[in-house]
Amino acid sequence: MTNALNDGKPKGQDAKDIIGDFVQQLAGDADDGFGKVPSDFGHVEPDEATEKLDALLQKLPPRPATFSGSAGRTGTLGRGGGGGGGGGDARAGPGARRSGGSRGGGGGRRKSTGGAIVRPAAQRLAEFISQVPKIGLRQALTNAGLADVEKLKPDEIALAVADVLVTDASQLIMTELRDALATVVEELCENAQSLEQAEQKITESAGKLESVVQNLFECYIMERFKTFFCEHEAAKHGYEAADNILKEARVFISTEMDIQRADNHDLTGVDWSGTEGTRIVDAILERTVAVYAS
Repeated sequence: MTNALNDGKPKGQDAKDIIGDFVQQLAGDADDGFGKVPSDFGHVEPDEATEKLDALLQKLPPRPATFSGSAGRTGTLGRGGGGGGGGGDARAGPGARRSGGSRGGGGGRRKSTGGAIVRPAAQRLAEFISQVPKIGLRQALTNAGLADVEKLKPDEIALAVADVLVTDASQLIMTELRDALATVVEELCENAQSLEQAEQKITESAGKLESVVQNLFECYIMERFKTFFCEHEAAKHGYEAADNILKEARVFISTEMDIQRADNHDLTGVDWSGTEGTRIVDAILERTVAVYAS
């Protein structure tokens, strides 16, 4: 990364290679990466990873055309696309991004013991979204442990969901995960003016759970990358360089990230906390890694 930045702003394949190498290292790092995964994880081609995910989904029932919300509202489901935005600005400091966690360099790499947190968090997010069409957003939030749901404003939903799904953000890696979760839910609830509108948008997202989980992994990768960048490169190259690299890489691989076959299966009945949910989440993660690292 240092060599690339010394030669100017990385573009296209150069930016993609930087992010790809970083993602490949995350796949092999059980502490600060994606946790304990098979030894061959992340070394398959995107098409092979897609086939492995498809094989897991074939036994699931077809996705219904609509989901009904708790108040009788019905939403037409859109097609699942690639992941959304990569989080907030890389120029972190005491007031940066929702959590307020500082990402400035100078302290060296801070080792974490939460290596596998992102995969269980993806399972919890999928389970939460699966519940919304069945019991409604208010009850889903209450069941997740949130108090005073009726006082919640639409623009507070993303942080509320992130807080109940990541209960301990005392470590930097947990703060990154909470930020990634909040980014994903923000995108799902974009422009919602009420809890009812937010419920409708989340209900619609239940029809594209694979894309939602993929988006969480992507956003987490972006948060991790910006942390490492700020620790090692920011003082020399400026915080905006991380955002430039991420933007270039995302544009370069955007067509690969589109999940084409995702909308054929109803994933709201999956036991996300069990073996089935674990396998599906890991397969989605492997496909994400394969596309970035290919």
